[in-house]
Amino acid sequence: MQVSAEQFTCLTENRLLGPAEILEVDSEEQRVRLRLAGSEDDVGVWARIAIAADCELDAGDRVLVIGDGPCDLYVIGLLRRRKPAQSALKKLSLERGAYAAVAGPREEQTLRVFSGENELLFEYDELKRRARVNIDCGDLEFVAGSGNIILSSARDVLIQGRSVGISSPSGIRLETTDAGGECQASVSLQNRRIEMRAPEVSASAERGDVRIAEASLTGTRILARYREAKISVGRLETLAETLIEKAKNVYRTVEELSQLKTGRLRTLVDSTFFFKSKRAFVNSEEDYKIKAEKIHLG
Repeated sequence: MQVSAEQFTCLTENRLLGPAEILEVDSEEQRVRLRLAGSEDDVGVWARIAIAADCELDAGDRVLVIGDGPCDLYVIGLLRRRKPAQSALKKLSLERGAYAAVAGPREEQTLRVFSGENELLFEYDELKRRARVNIDCGDLEFVAGSGNIILSSARDVLIQGRSVGISSPSGIRLETTDAGGECQASVSLQNRRIEMRAPEVSASAERGDVRIAEASLTGTRILARYREAKISVGRLETLAETLIEKAKNVYRTVEELSQLKTGRLRTLVDSTFFFKSKRAFVNSEEDYKIKAEKIHLG
């Protein structure tokens, strides 16, 4: 039903009823800024939307307003749509329902893109200079069929998710650089090979399990500190120019043969030297000397 009244009508002493023109729509706050009938004020007044949600309002529409004064107004009906040419300036729709619209007050306007199901897909805040892609349902894909995808930021780049997976048929490389662009540390994942390069590497864990079929360790110095260590091997071979061992107590058990081959052998004992065996043989090709204050045989 069309209402032709162009001036506000007083229903009671304080309540007003009349037409108004929408200057701006604030979808988030569910309100509109209006120019009341008979007023030339471009600033307008704000009014709450009190009509069905499926009735979309836009700037230029003429609506019916009721309230207890300019500070307490409600939109209760749509009188006339604005011209199609004006509507196209604020909202652009596709054939299947997806559309782009401007929301918010004039000083804080945002550009939004919605799906056909009215889901927010993209938002650009001109005041904050921030763009956001929002996918509530479904997937988001970046596809470059014959080119590269580059994510560049002057500050931080954060990736968060329930799980994050990165895969490549050729290789993956992570690196940090200095101010001049020189690589300082890097991790490279290649086919059947992982390579790490850095001035310093640190790893910390409560428990660890490393299984390597064949390993090679090369360097200038190694230092290990453990309260307890146990090594179980089938064969242990040690090659060294100088071997120095220090211990408070040493206990060795050899079930079969223990053999020492050396150019010279010297044993220094501060206190007692005790040697016991079932049978003992001492064979010297040249001299054999025993020196002591007393020698007891038998």
